[in-house]
Amino acid sequence: MRRILLALLLTAAAAAAPPPPPLSALEFSPEVYTLEECMRLALRNNAEVQTTEQGIAIARQRVREAQFLFMPDVGVQASATRYSARYPFALRPNFRSILLFPSDEDNVFSGQAYLSMPLYEGRRNVNTLQMSKAALLQAQSRFDAARLDILYGIKRVFYQYLRAQEEAAAADEAAARAEALAKALSGRWERLEGEALAAELRSARAEARHTLELSRLDFLKGLNKELDAPVKVKGRLETASADVDIQKALIWATELRPELKSQTYKAQMDALAVNLTLGRRYPTVALGLDYELTGQKFPLKQNNWDATVGIKLPFALDYWTQHTQKVAEQRQGEIARSELQDQVELEVRRAFQELEYWQAEWPRREEEHARMSALAEDAGRGAPASLEELRSVLRLFKSRREALKAVTEHILARARLERAVGRPLSAE
Repeated sequence: MRRILLALLLTAAAAAAPPPPPLSALEFSPEVYTLEECMRLALRNNAEVQTTEQGIAIARQRVREAQFLFMPDVGVQASATRYSARYPFALRPNFRSILLFPSDEDNVFSGQAYLSMPLYEGRRNVNTLQMSKAALLQAQSRFDAARLDILYGIKRVFYQYLRAQEEAAAADEAAARAEALAKALSGRWERLEGEALAAELRSARAEARHTLELSRLDFLKGLNKELDAPVKVKGRLETASADVDIQKALIWATELRPELKSQTYKAQMDALAVNLTLGRRYPTVALGLDYELTGQKFPLKQNNWDATVGIKLPFALDYWTQHTQKVAEQRQGEIARSELQDQVELEVRRAFQELEYWQAEWPRREEEHARMSALAEDAGRGAPASLEELRSVLRLFKSRREALKAVTEHILARARLERAVGRPLSAE
């Protein structure tokens, strides 16, 4: 009896529970992203940013390697040899060339502690350390440039996708309104023209949906996500004017652009490379200390020690060829830096002109659209369907599309100028 009652209770609870959502609703519910989330994901997933970040780690370890050049080389070495000799001979250089003589003992044991370090090397180690530090700064500049590129790129695809969403929504609304008005017309010629206007808006709706899908693909590519993922963006397509002094912008770009900094560090590295070739003319002075125990029985009592200061004077036959090569590479870097400066100035001036144009254009287009919308609402209040109203629907949609384009282009022009300058712009 209890089992029957329990089964009845479970059946009633299952019937009262709400049905689970369909599988399609779970699979195709779009993910919604804000601009801040997109920027964070793009920086985390972008391969170029990750690669340049690892370049910083590599350059940092090379700085440590160069610092170790100033430290002494300290170590110990031990060996055990079993031999049979009819006449004296020496071990291989790998085993310190120990001399062995014919003896009743057939074993020899040896241990050594050594220290060696350069006392003077013609500033080669100093230049190597400075070059590694310049390479570290250059790697940091490359990381900053990659970061600026990905942030500008994600802003571009985000706002283009946001504009495509709003334009598609406006096209759907205008096309639906036009179809309703075309059906309400009575005259034959009016219905013909009304159908033509409605067809034009239907084409605009199809084009807007096509643009929306392309923008979605670009957005997913910018986030480095699967291209079949359903996504949407959330934000306000609005902007604000910016007061920018072109001369200050050019100065900022010269001081802040990571690409110019990278060329500056490369120029330092080229100069250090020239100094390294000059250092080949100078002698090298080194210090060596050794303490050795060698014997055929333990404990080893026979010991040797030495303290040596040596000097090495090079006579390199290829000195001038390498020096001339490094000087030519230094000149190449100067030419590349000059060309990059011109390119950066062109980018700043073009971005500034774009910003100036759209900064004057977007308020006018938004004001025109608002004024036309108010006039259309006032004219259509209580009036029957007409061709004039149908034409106004098409004109209002085009006006809305132009206003959305102007706002988006102003936002992107500002982002391009910030990328060209290398810093955010202050808003009024």
